[in-house]
Amino acid sequence: MKRSEIRRAMKNKEKEKTATYNLTKSQLDNIIRGHIDQDLERVKQQATDEAVNTAMILLLTLPLEVLMDHYWKKSYAKRIPEFTAYVLEYYEKWQNGELDMDKLREDLWEYGGIRLEEEK
Repeated sequence: MKRSEIRRAMKNKEKEKTATYNLTKSQLDNIIRGHIDQDLERVKQQATDEAVNTAMILLLTLPLEVLMDHYWKKSYAKRIPEFTAYVLEYYEKWQNGELDMDKLREDLWEYGGIRLEEEK
C-alpha cells in the first residue's frame, strides 16, 4: 500500500466510527430547551427545599431563643422539649388542614399585634 492509500484508509476508518446527524435549527433548539427546562426544574426544586429547611430551622430556633433568654431563664432545659413537641404537633395539624391560616393570622394580629399580609 502506498502512503496515500494508507491515509485514505485511515480517514475512512475514522468516518465509520463517527456518526453524523442532520438536524434543523428548530430541532436543536427543542433539544437544548428540553435540557435547560430540566436544569431549571432541578434548580427550582433545590431552592424550594433549601427555603423550606431554612424556614423550619427559624420556626423552631427563634422562639426557643426568645423563651430561653427572656421567659424561662431557669427552667428552659425542662420546658423546651415539651414546647418543641407542641410546635411540631401544631405544624402537623396545619399540614393536615386542621388549622386555618386566616385564623392563625387573626390570632397573630389580635394577640401579638402583628399583621402579616401577602403581596399581590
